[in-house]
Amino acid sequence: MRSRYENGGYVTPEGAMVGLRVHDDACVTAFVQKSNFQALANGPYLETGCFPPPFAH
Repeated sequence: MRSRYENGGYVTPEGAMVGLRVHDDACVTAFVQKSNFQALANGPYLETGCFPPPFAH
């Protein structure tokens, strides 16, 4: 999981992120935590592969 700034410092939430490239132009990304989960189908990003860049372009 990506860290975030909270209460004067950076924290990393518990959980896991997964990125799977299933074709040249297709990815499946997902995360799982104790409280929730999500899975998405999307295309790859030039800078970071299957995961979206941490900051906007």
